[in-house]
Amino acid sequence: MSATTKKLDYADVPPRASSSRAIRTEVVPSNGNSFNMNNTIIFDLPSNVSNTFWDAQSSYVRLNFANGNGAPLNFESGGFPSCIRRIEMLLGGQTLCSIDNYNVLYQMMFDLDASQDFRDNAGKKLFGAASGFEGEAVANATNVSVAFPLALTPIVQSQRYFPVMGRENLRIRMEIDTAVNSLNGAAEDTEITISDVALVMYQLELGQSVMDQVVANSGGMFKMIMPSYQHAQTTLAATSASVAATLGFSMSSLNRVLVAARRQTAVAANNFIGNRAQLGLVEANLTIGGVKYPQISIKDRTNNSAEVLAEALVSQRALLSYGHDSSINSGGLFSLTSGDGSEAAQTGKFLLDIDLESQFSPEGSLVAGINCVGQVVQYQATYTADGTNAHVIDIFGEHSILCALDLQSLTWSIAV
Repeated sequence: MSATTKKLDYADVPPRASSSRAIRTEVVPSNGNSFNMNNTIIFDLPSNVSNTFWDAQSSYVRLNFANGNGAPLNFESGGFPSCIRRIEMLLGGQTLCSIDNYNVLYQMMFDLDASQDFRDNAGKKLFGAASGFEGEAVANATNVSVAFPLALTPIVQSQRYFPVMGRENLRIRMEIDTAVNSLNGAAEDTEITISDVALVMYQLELGQSVMDQVVANSGGMFKMIMPSYQHAQTTLAATSASVAATLGFSMSSLNRVLVAARRQTAVAANNFIGNRAQLGLVEANLTIGGVKYPQISIKDRTNNSAEVLAEALVSQRALLSYGHDSSINSGGLFSLTSGDGSEAAQTGKFLLDIDLESQFSPEGSLVAGINCVGQVVQYQATYTADGTNAHVIDIFGEHSILCALDLQSLTWSIAV
């Protein structure tokens, strides 16, 4: 036992601040300054910047959204990010990530992880979210400014700053979905104007002495483990009650798989992206190389989805976190069999989350998930047939990628 308390330990003094500075910059799109729905916005980030790193977790996209339809419209409950169909990150001609149906994945995770309080306060002010079945309203001939991080993308989820001293620049492509898919209202794509777009970047510039220490400790390579997502999709006909979809996933560490079923046809005035059906799920599982995961299928025994939600919280490492913020049953019903998305009582929040990590590693180790390179990955599920509406089933595989910058050649390599 120490003879003195911490308050009498005068030798324990933290080191002085390192030689560094934070720099706030704005990157404007390289392909224009005004966009509509169903357009693509491209950001080309700087490269060859000595001793400098991008703090992606402190950076965000800001833009102005103007409604020229003649009638009011609403975002879906996740706000403007629910309008982003795909995000791609390209690094020196290599694909770091390409997340198709990004808005569907974002809405799933937002429902699972964001509290009602956040949605109605900071989330509403930042990007038009809400805890109801639809988000902020935008009246005719008015506009709203939004600001949002690029959530769920690999660099933002990384535990490291992203070096921008490499020879090859990072390109970010942000594809906007159609108005009928992602907005509640009758607007045409060309009636929505997106302007004043910029990626607000925070960068960390190190002093030379500190940079020399970082380089000396790195072994000649800046290596980063980052989670990313791949997307697969299949359909379930109105009269079908089972699905066995081959996903095409091939990665060294498949960590979890998320599944959402949505109606196949969008209706302009209704929720489409965030309206997820339970479809009378009987049981579901994955097979990887012929091996079943989990070994006992996940079942929705009485259609109240308690077991399904428990498995999702296991995958989130939040089963015992009773303070875990979630709005999974807000603005809709988690176990709704199928709804048209016209109101809260007709909006489903169901999702399936299958955990594949045999051991949880907060450092993002590549040994945690399932190596499915060269193996057939299938999603198998039995439902109760809807009888009226066909559905699309979106399947997202979260996996780990290794991204490395060679400090001699200043070139990047990516391993999936």
